[in-house]
Amino acid sequence: MKILTFILFGISALAALGADLPPINSPATTDCFPGKFIWGDLFTDDLPTAVHFYTELFGWKASTIEYTTPSGKHPYIVLSLEDRPIAGIGLRQPRMRDNAHGRWVGYISVPDVARALAAATDNSGKILSRARDLPQRGAQAIISDPDGAVIGVMHSSTGDPGEYLPQPGDWTWAEMFARDPAAAGLFYHNVIGYDRIPDTRADRPGNFILVSGGYSRASVNSVPDRPKAHPGWLLFVRVASVKETVARAVSLGGRVLAPPSDAPTEYWRAVIADPSGAHIGLVEIGTSPATSGGQ
Repeated sequence: MKILTFILFGISALAALGADLPPINSPATTDCFPGKFIWGDLFTDDLPTAVHFYTELFGWKASTIEYTTPSGKHPYIVLSLEDRPIAGIGLRQPRMRDNAHGRWVGYISVPDVARALAAATDNSGKILSRARDLPQRGAQAIISDPDGAVIGVMHSSTGDPGEYLPQPGDWTWAEMFARDPAAAGLFYHNVIGYDRIPDTRADRPGNFILVSGGYSRASVNSVPDRPKAHPGWLLFVRVASVKETVARAVSLGGRVLAPPSDAPTEYWRAVIADPSGAHIGLVEIGTSPATSGGQ
């Protein structure tokens, strides 16, 4: 519960941003691609370090918005790929800073946030942050599944970004780690509307791919058999070179959690932690983009 507290603080604070939040999609459309990951928020206690790390690592551009709460003025950082906003960085609750590392929360597009929340509670999930309507942004909320994995849902008031092959710096994939992948797959089918397809890769028996709109969006995997491993979501960003990005991450103060393979493959991947300890995945797409499920 301590880890969730700073997430809830961050989301509640974002509601105070009002009309200053940039739209998800510009020019606005009515397009909605349910199941697509369309945003990510990083909650951390060191904004300058996080901004430096991610702008240098992915080439994202940063702009600052200020919002006011009873405790004073606070910054919220909007990260953009070229001129397209794709993520934000917010401060976590000060009293939680000694108890949890930074954390990314991804947001999945849904046609109706209230309906998704009702489905989550009907399927033993929890609402961690109630639905909020933010000017220029739309409706968003945060839930946890029965395993306690945290994920956001969002209905963009300006439409979703198009269904294009992700470019370097784009969100391109997500993995969900569950104690029971079949049960987790059913939860996200009922809440988001994903189709569940068995993952036929030889090293992943019993796992599933989550599909919507004809696109593979994410995988549901078993929680790794190692100390401190727990259910949760991991977001992936496409990069031009995984090995070069990993080396750059280390030089910027990050750590390597899962190094890239040296074996030839259709895609290369790695998992890193930023200086605050927040986990994020890297994908380098080779000759077959469909393998990585490009959004």
